[in-house]
Amino acid sequence: MTEKIGVVGGGIAGVGAAWALHRAGYEVELFEKGSALGGSAKTFRWTVGDGYADSPVLVVAWPQMYYHNYESLLDELGVGIETLPVSYFVQTPEGHFCQDGQTAVQQRFAPEFRRWKKLIAFVTKVNAFFMPKKTHNSLYHFSYFNPMNVIPIYWLARLFGISRAFWDTIFVPIHCATFITTSMRGVPAVILPLLESVVPLEEPTQMGTWRGAPRQVFDRMSAPFADSVHTDHEITAVRRRKNRFIIEDAKGRTYEVDKVVFACDATAVLNTLESPSWLQRLLLGNSQYVDDVDPAFSRFVVHGDTGIFPEKHRQRILSDFNTYSEIDETGALECTFVISAQNPSTKDAGVPMLVTFNSKKAIDQVQARIDLPHPTHVVSLRNMIIMWMIRFLQGKGGMHYCGTFTTPEGGHDLSFMSGLVAAHSIGAPYPFSQDNVNAVEDFKQMQRLMLTRRDRSI
Repeated sequence: MTEKIGVVGGGIAGVGAAWALHRAGYEVELFEKGSALGGSAKTFRWTVGDGYADSPVLVVAWPQMYYHNYESLLDELGVGIETLPVSYFVQTPEGHFCQDGQTAVQQRFAPEFRRWKKLIAFVTKVNAFFMPKKTHNSLYHFSYFNPMNVIPIYWLARLFGISRAFWDTIFVPIHCATFITTSMRGVPAVILPLLESVVPLEEPTQMGTWRGAPRQVFDRMSAPFADSVHTDHEITAVRRRKNRFIIEDAKGRTYEVDKVVFACDATAVLNTLESPSWLQRLLLGNSQYVDDVDPAFSRFVVHGDTGIFPEKHRQRILSDFNTYSEIDETGALECTFVISAQNPSTKDAGVPMLVTFNSKKAIDQVQARIDLPHPTHVVSLRNMIIMWMIRFLQGKGGMHYCGTFTTPEGGHDLSFMSGLVAAHSIGAPYPFSQDNVNAVEDFKQMQRLMLTRRDRSI
């Protein structure tokens, strides 16, 4: 008899797990509380004249040199990839910064940019000493014994003579989009070289994006088991009955499965469990999400009001920059994704498409206001310890876990990989060719992060 697996959560981790399990011959039941699959990788349908244009609104691009498995997935699904230039514009009360080396703000911080480079070189050397030798660009190289895991970037930067003003004016406005928060003083220094390789502070970069919108990825992944995809199903209870599980949603609908993969946030997992163990309470109850400590990115406005940009730089921002951050006189930070600037699916539509977080201004031409609860977890020592200890819950009592709280950082490839590892621990084989050695090695590294030694295989 074929085992039936219930997957709770329809983001890339949950859909990835369900996709891998279905390919391996398992029956799956996939539950998503929202009206569509996608999680943080939302697709928004913009009104454009008498028609529309689809685009991402939160997860908009990725560093191609690191996303080996996610790009293998896109190749498998036949989803095209395009290269997207990525650049940042920061407006401050004293002037603006835009990574071109010419602004007064950049010249003001020139000595600190030099110290920043020395800081990166220092952390790179420490990481190289403690981590296994890198054979390829990877998000997954990690050592539990590296002291950089416990030292925050902020405090190390201060030791290198980098001011709070540099942190608040340069680092936070640029990386608020990376971490979906403005509160970053606890981010461990170990990831600094990775950050700088993905988003250099002093120069624009390039990333990959979909030829189209992310919805197509979820549609194609779930198409083979579409009849078992249940959207608008907020799961409220998961109860063990004999050797099976009863999954119940907010409307009282019930489903019976053999095993459960939790791909939702840790708080939701804990709230569904009938009799959580002390370890489940300890780990799931203490996982911390960005909106728990900083509500700046907990909701956003989708609109076309270009009046939020300074008139002097408005046209340049609309044509050349992906992210606009503005610091007001009080130090509050507002961030806007300029979706229409260079995104392949929208740049020729001829209309501004903007997504603004932590808005301090009145905004016109609003198309939607969207809440974003628990988009990703805080990158901190506390959550890294929880991530490491989740391995002692994996598979226990027929329950498996994936998603952002099981990964070092909330990147799309990391979340997808966590779903593959959870599916593999149930019995699904690794879904891609063994010839892609970089992707395979990343999968093995993810197993080391999520599973005990005895649970690992490929």
